Amino acid sequence: MAIFGRTVAGTIVALAVTSHAHAQSSVTLYGIADTAIQYISNVGGHALFQEGNTHAPDIFGIKGVEDLGGGLRTVFDLQNEYLLNNGQALVPGTLFNRKSYVGLQSDTYGTLTLGHQPSFMYDVLSSYQTPFVLGNILSLHEGNLDEIANFFQFNNAVKYVSPTFGGFSSGAEFAFGNVAGNFSESRDYSFFVQYKSGPLSLAAAYANENNRFLELSSFIGLPSLFGTQLPQAEGVVADKLVNWGLGASYQLKTLLLHATFTQSRITLSTGQGNANTVDAGANWTIRPDDVIAIGGWVENLDGGNWKTLSLSNSYLFSKRTTVYQQVTFQHASGAHAVASLTGAGVASGRSTTGISVGIQHYF
Repeated sequence: MAIFGRTVAGTIVALAVTSHAHAQSSVTLYGIADTAIQYISNVGGHALFQEGNTHAPDIFGIKGVEDLGGGLRTVFDLQNEYLLNNGQALVPGTLFNRKSYVGLQSDTYGTLTLGHQPSFMYDVLSSYQTPFVLGNILSLHEGNLDEIANFFQFNNAVKYVSPTFGGFSSGAEFAFGNVAGNFSESRDYSFFVQYKSGPLSLAAAYANENNRFLELSSFIGLPSLFGTQLPQAEGVVADKLVNWGLGASYQLKTLLLHATFTQSRITLSTGQGNANTVDAGANWTIRPDDVIAIGGWVENLDGGNWKTLSLSNSYLFSKRTTVYQQVTFQHASGAHAVASLTGAGVASGRSTTGISVGIQHYF
């Protein structure tokens, strides 16, 4: 598919610089530059015109591989997210916020990496979800509690991904809390299993995290979460966050169908509860260089309900440059719930609409 649903590795063109005389050793500079003119109908009770990325995050990365012989390679990847419109890093003071790792990759035994890395909720399930298959940041799930967007990563993480056998692959990840005398504090772990055969793809992922900060600015219409008061534009530290999800997709010639279910189990000192999200959509390649996509999701959390529907069109000028148009609508219901599109701001009421026209370039 000619949209952000593809993995970045499958769509960027590598600018390789050989670091050693060995022909199979290289360093690659890669990234995404994306920006759009946006209209948001309701942000704090007013219409908003702004410039911002919509189709994909703006990223800049350096990755490399060294062939050690016998099917064994050293690999590394350093990736930062930045804001194209002002040149600033997304996370101030952080050089590689999205990932930074080094490890070994074997054709026979799989890949082992160590460093700052996302959970498998992002690595695996994002490719089945509307925000990524359509390429629409405004349509990210409310609060990103299920981590389908790469907003949160595991520090001090050891990650293993198996080779693919008979269409099946799996992986495990463990992140050390690095706290003396308390092994469980800030400890995280994650697993996945995936099956791909022909047009069918299925996946399941799980993540278990202690002392996890939850960014809840998009939920500030809720006065509290499971008994904990929600400060404006801030969040809370959950004693535990447990995520799990299922994803499926099927390719019917020019039509891609996709769906997921995710559940985020939040445990606070005052109580606990679930955020459940159902997501589904379809992408139709009407021509090799033109894709129309529609998708949406429903999320429930502590008496609030959010429904989001997105329609997009992506036209490829080339393999690396795409222009796009998107319409995103959200309606919130339930006590105190308000609409809020990711990156746009919180609405004054139940509904808001976003319209984006933009350009994206992979390098």
